[in-house]
This record gives sequence, C-alpha cells and structure tokens, in this order.
Amino acid sequence: MNHTQLIEYFAQVIQGIFSRVNNAKDLTNDKNAQALITAILNELDGLGIKTSEVMPKELEKAYLQAISGATQDLVAQKVKVDALKPADVIKKKLHVAALTSLVRDTLQDLRVAIRAAKQSATTTIKKVLSKTKREIAKGLIQGNGRKIVAKRVAQAFQEEGLTCFTTADGKRLRLDKYAKTVVSVKMRDTSTQGAVNRYQENGVTLVKISSHSPSCAVCGRFAGMVVSLNGKHPGFRSVNDPGIKLPPFHPSCRHTISSWVDTYKTPKEIEEEKNKWRNWREDIDKRTLAQQRAYKKEQDIRRKAHEELKLYEKYRSLLKGEDFPKTIGAFRRIKRNGGKSWQKLQVAYRQANRELKTNG
Repeated sequence: MNHTQLIEYFAQVIQGIFSRVNNAKDLTNDKNAQALITAILNELDGLGIKTSEVMPKELEKAYLQAISGATQDLVAQKVKVDALKPADVIKKKLHVAALTSLVRDTLQDLRVAIRAAKQSATTTIKKVLSKTKREIAKGLIQGNGRKIVAKRVAQAFQEEGLTCFTTADGKRLRLDKYAKTVVSVKMRDTSTQGAVNRYQENGVTLVKISSHSPSCAVCGRFAGMVVSLNGKHPGFRSVNDPGIKLPPFHPSCRHTISSWVDTYKTPKEIEEEKNKWRNWREDIDKRTLAQQRAYKKEQDIRRKAHEELKLYEKYRSLLKGEDFPKTIGAFRRIKRNGGKSWQKLQVAYRQANRELKTNG
C-alpha cells in the first residue's frame, strides 16, 4: 500500500463506519449500542496500525526520490557531487535526522487525529442515545422508537461523528479529510526537505520555485522566484525572512524547487532575478486575469464535487434500500441529470426528514 492508497483506505474505512451506523439495529438496547461503539473504535485502531506501517516507508521513499532528483539536477547544473547512491546518501546524519523528524511529526499528527475521532464517535452516539431515550420515556416521541433512534444517531453521526479537528473559523474536519491533508502536506514537505538538504550539502544555497498554471494567489506570489536557503545572498529573500517559505504553500500545492547555481549565471540573469524581489509585494496577486479565471474555474469544479459528496452523505444518513445510489458517482449522475430519479430522491429525503422532526 502506498500513501495514495492509504488516503483511499481512510475514506473507505470512514464510509464503512457510516454504513455500519446507518444499518445499526435497535440502538435502544445498551448492548447493541456498545457493540456499535466498540466496532467503530476497532476500525479506527486498525487505521492507526495501517498508518504506522505505511507512512514511514512512504516518507522514506519520497525522501530518497528527492535526493535522487536533486542529485540529477545538480549534475545537470555542472555541480560536482559525491558518487554515492541515494540509499547511501540517506544514511548521512543530516538526512537521518531530517527523515526521523518528518516521520515522527507525521505519525504524531495522524495519531492525535485518530484519537480525537474515536472520542467524537463515542460522544456523539452516547449523547444522542441519552437524549432520545429520555424523550421516549417521557412520551415525547410517538411512533417507532427504534426507527427514530436509528435515524437520529445516523444524522448526528453524519454531522458530528468522526470529526478530529476544528479550524480557526470553526469548521469541523472529518478524520478522512484531515488525514488526506496531513499526508499530502507531509509527503510534499519530505520531497522539499530532501532536495534542500541535498543541495546544501553540495554547496548550493539558492533554489528556484517552479511555475505552473492555474495556481492560487499565494502560489502565484512565489512562483518563479529564486530563494536563498541561508540568507547569505544579497538581493535575494531568504527562507529565514518573515513571510518567505518554500512549497508546499497549501495542502494541494504542486510547486517544487530546483537548484539555481549563480556561478553559471550571467550578471544580467542574476540581476533579473534580484529585480523580481525588488518589485515583489506579499499582498499583491501577480497572476494575470486569465490565470485567475482559470484557477477560479478549477476551484468551482472541486467545490461542486465536494458539495455533492456532502449532500450524498446527508441523504444516505436518512435513506436506505435498493433504490438509494450505492456510490457517490451514481448519486452524482442522478443529481446532475435532474430527472425523475432525482425528484424521487428529493421527495423521499424531505419525507424522512419531516418524520424525524415530527417525532423528535
């Protein structure tokens, strides 16, 4: 299993847990409720074990690839490098320390997230069951109590269960989404750190950030800029300066770095790069209008897909049976076609939601 498959595995396990909650039987029975909680916690423990198995190997692989790529880059730039293979280079103290730190931080982030998700799942189920049981005892709920309890738990679990992190603006991130972010960022951090260390141990302390389109405003500010790794290059900003950093600039960042050997640059080329920094402003978007529109279009497509996934999960928390789409792809096709099948789903959801509110 590689890191991409691990991200998919997280999503599969989380979806499996949601399905388990949706199909739970008679949660008014304490033994059944506890069995559900235990099963969920076991699934999450399994995620932790799999993460500990996969991520160290994947981070080491990414670091080795970064060393190899940086070495090839240096050779192409006519920089003299040692003849060691990447597997031997990585054994040096500099690289061992860097990789050890990257692995430790990554596993710690994911372990904390899994623990938070376990707590969230347990709290959500117990809270809903406690409240609903009190209402049943007081006669406040009419109809099939078991069915209402099951729907309430499924709906609450969809909204609150398995969350592991709250953003600064109050958004609650679900475990699979947070894990995807952590894994993506750490893999890219590893690639950048491996390259930086390889460059520096061979005396190269200037790097150039790649350019590509479409990109966000943050990436656009740094794209194509030459950055100093040690602050000893007059005219160039350094990673030690406030606000200056290397990629990744955000979880889905695709920017990379390459060596920039000033020894082989003409005075004109060096001056052109310094001039970019003279005109650089942290608060100004360098992108053209066409680049901004292209990025907005890309983000709109991603946003629409994310909203459809949230809607699918919302519908699935209340609707069951053979008529309900088994996958997000099937749900998305029905919704986008907008025909009778979609109308039927909307009616069924509204009815199920009304029943839940009427009896709750």
